[in-house]
Amino acid sequence: MLDGVLHIATAWGAFGIMVAILLGFSIFFTLYYSDTTDREPFALIVTVLALTVCLSTVALFPVDIFLVSRIMDPASGLRRAWATDEAIAHMQNAVRIFYYGAYGLIASFCFFWIPLSYFYFEEFDEGQTIRQRLVASLKYTVLFILVACTLLITGLFMKPNDHHNKDLEWLRKMLTDLDGTGALGFVTGVLSLLGMGVLVFYTAAGLSLLPLHLIAGLKSIPATMSETDAQLSANREHQNAIINRYPQGGLNRASERDRHAFRELSREALVLENRSRMVQNVRDSWFNRCRCIIRPFEILLGMAALTLTVLLITSIGITTIDNLTEDVCGAPCGYILTHPNIPNPLNLLFLNLSPFFPVDYILMVMIILYMFWSTTKGIISIGIRFLWVNLYRFRRAATQPQGLLAATMLLMLSLAGLSYSLTMSVAPDYSMFGSQRYCNHTVVLQRDCRDYPALIIPCHVGAPTDLCIPTVTSSIITKIILGTPFLGIAFYYMEWLFLLMFFLALGFNVVQGCRKGFGVEPIYSDTEEDVDDMESRGLLNAIGAMSADGGRRRAGRRGLLIPGPSYGSLRTNNNGSENGSTSSQPPPSSAHSGGPGFSSSR
Repeated sequence: MLDGVLHIATAWGAFGIMVAILLGFSIFFTLYYSDTTDREPFALIVTVLALTVCLSTVALFPVDIFLVSRIMDPASGLRRAWATDEAIAHMQNAVRIFYYGAYGLIASFCFFWIPLSYFYFEEFDEGQTIRQRLVASLKYTVLFILVACTLLITGLFMKPNDHHNKDLEWLRKMLTDLDGTGALGFVTGVLSLLGMGVLVFYTAAGLSLLPLHLIAGLKSIPATMSETDAQLSANREHQNAIINRYPQGGLNRASERDRHAFRELSREALVLENRSRMVQNVRDSWFNRCRCIIRPFEILLGMAALTLTVLLITSIGITTIDNLTEDVCGAPCGYILTHPNIPNPLNLLFLNLSPFFPVDYILMVMIILYMFWSTTKGIISIGIRFLWVNLYRFRRAATQPQGLLAATMLLMLSLAGLSYSLTMSVAPDYSMFGSQRYCNHTVVLQRDCRDYPALIIPCHVGAPTDLCIPTVTSSIITKIILGTPFLGIAFYYMEWLFLLMFFLALGFNVVQGCRKGFGVEPIYSDTEEDVDDMESRGLLNAIGAMSADGGRRRAGRRGLLIPGPSYGSLRTNNNGSENGSTSSQPPPSSAHSGGPGFSSSR
């Protein structure tokens, strides 16, 4: 009995330490990516708590596997002395309670806290009180609450399909165990399905890009500086060419087309100057000076990431194909794989490593963190989008609070979808039973493998239910799929989409790498996004780019608007027409050294 207590205490102690580490990681992650000039405390707190809850939920998965793996004695293929039915029930009930509580918190963050903090930030206005902002944000959050209530009611009244004609002992046991938690299970299934969409769109792209970037490293900083200087020189030549067309009277006599071209060139020159300063900062940073030491480890990490990517894609592909040959239950059971026919490399690797604990535990944690990293990489590369519309950029020290909250929602959903993918595709046997092995030899109604050690085999779906105990994670997911097989069918085809998106993204990244190089840009280099970011910080008001209400609102919230006339824009009257008046002041920077600009007042 003491062995069982020590076993459970060790598992929960390790989990407590992991939660503390994940809390610290969530705080670092949030501060690392949040905009240093526009931090909303409410949004930061919600982001940290949401990430901690979701990462802790996924981190419980290896603990769940560890707990069930020690139920069976691998030498005899029978249960250990402490592993009575009552002890196992208490052990798994604790895990189950934590899981349902965690899934409830994840649903509350997705349907209440994240939308509330998002709209709370959006409702900022001068003179508004906190109460007024909360009331206004709650009006929009009600829609998400109604969606959550609809899903709960749907799950409550949804009846599981009839599978009584299927001759599987584990299936009948699962159907018998379906209980009142079906409503929360249905909500969890819907969130996991949305998470599979995030895995398809972001994680697949990140998996194809991350190893390439780690192996290739940063692009040459001197080459980037030379390219930026050449672009800036060409920009100034174009500005001079426009000004030289009007030697008498200056730009106030310029045509509409030339004035518009000069204004755009001024905007571009300011961006190029800002980019040149950023590259110089990167060049002079301590990290760049230490790259000669860090680079070999980065290459090794890239090779490890490439190996892990190949194993993940191969394992998911094999399991997905193997489901096509499933003739026991198939689509009516939501494509639950009952008898694997094709060896799965990651599943075999976990089973072979299971006698050498904690190696298998560390590998599972590495896969979870690697998938989280790949999702983050995908969000950074693609941006936070709705269809083809780019809503927010996810960038170091420059992510707006709304973008940070949206990215948190995506990461939470991806981790929810990852629970299904790990259990049903990546390592189905290991995720369901851990390293349990049972005796498959009976002598006079008693299992005895003392003379037949080869008959002590790993537990699988068709193994006796009185010996092999599935993990709580796999039980919850299996119940969701059996209760609502259409979710299982959707999960299955999402796996196909995941594989398709991975290979499409890989092909695109290889082609782009051949054209532009596989390395990572030293700085972010999207001109349109640079302009928008600088405009939001008030840096472009020197050339009159503060015409957009969104830019004024963001800059006003940050206290960065500079009052008075500004250089480089057109004076507009009340009806919005341009009168072409000019200022006699010279340009304030070298980017505009070719001649005078236009002052404005709004």
